[in-house]
Amino acid sequence: MRNFAFVISIILTVAGAIHTFLSIMFTFIIMSEVSTQPSPVSASIVFLLILFIMFYLPTFAFYYFGHRIRKKLKLTATNVAAEYNPGYSVPPVQQRVETRTVFHAAEPKPAPAPRKAPSVSVECKGCGSRKAVAAGESTSCDYCGSPLTANA
Repeated sequence: MRNFAFVISIILTVAGAIHTFLSIMFTFIIMSEVSTQPSPVSASIVFLLILFIMFYLPTFAFYYFGHRIRKKLKLTATNVAAEYNPGYSVPPVQQRVETRTVFHAAEPKPAPAPRKAPSVSVECKGCGSRKAVAAGESTSCDYCGSPLTANA
């Protein structure tokens, strides 16, 4: 039964191909005859509708049903193989996995800034200006360049 259905589907597809070729050929022949005769537009539209019904609709039906039979045979072949062959397994349907890009996943926390020693206001002995200097450090005066030292 399965082979018979496959043969019928091939015959329908081949008939569709032959019918397509003949439809195109006859359409060109008939349209060349119609174009030489003066006829109103309505007659041309009716003529094209008849061509469609006679040629192109059956061609579509041949192709459609031939393909439909083969598709149904493939589906039943998969089911039959799964039923009669215990080692056969139908591959699982793949599911779509949503992926996301994470930009802030595991950022390390920044180390706390080291504590600065408290600053002490120091008066310059050269010019008398004042400057804040960290306790226990030394620097130079901004104005005269004299050394400044902060005592703890």
